[in-house]
Amino acid sequence: MNRLPLLALAAAAGIPLAGYAHSSMAGGHGARLVLRPAVTRLRERTSVTVSGVHVASMQVLPVGASDASGNAFRWQSLRMVDGAWVTTLPPPGRRGIYALRLRVSSRTPSFRSPGWFLRVFAPHTLSRPSFADPIGVVRWWVRNVPHGTLDAVKRWSLPRGDRRDTKLQHLFVIAYSPPGHPDPDDEEGTFITTFRDGYGARWQFLEAKLLP
Repeated sequence: MNRLPLLALAAAAGIPLAGYAHSSMAGGHGARLVLRPAVTRLRERTSVTVSGVHVASMQVLPVGASDASGNAFRWQSLRMVDGAWVTTLPPPGRRGIYALRLRVSSRTPSFRSPGWFLRVFAPHTLSRPSFADPIGVVRWWVRNVPHGTLDAVKRWSLPRGDRRDTKLQHLFVIAYSPPGHPDPDDEEGTFITTFRDGYGARWQFLEAKLLP
């Protein structure tokens, strides 16, 4: 039985994998951005190709992403190959969804499109049910994965060093009763992260962990 989330509660009360393309006129740039793979696995590299822009340089940033050591991603320069700007992003250290921004240089404003995201998911993540409210995701997980009964749930702050966008990811600490064990001493606890595949999209299950 994992007591950490219970103590915390008491203390506090399918996109295809071949590639993804999206065009944007944001910032006056008719940029077309392609990611391969379209959905990145944890600690896997992703190639970025930007075409449709005629500029002297190009940089990209997955906002809020960090590596396995917790170091924040920095603006990364692309190189010109066969008329398009290309680069390979380093492996992300956390699952989640990260808005991608482009800029010509450090002296120019950055820009983005509503559809530009680095998606770092486990297999089949996008095929799971979606809900209007992230609490619906928590209830779905308790009901369908441990087949238990939800006893308590509380929104939890992302841990220190976790820079993921809280408009796209919500973390919860929960307590639940396993099937056939209604006694409070048998309660289990875990942390559930929910996400939405874009601002304004419905909420889905990202992952469950014993620690946030």
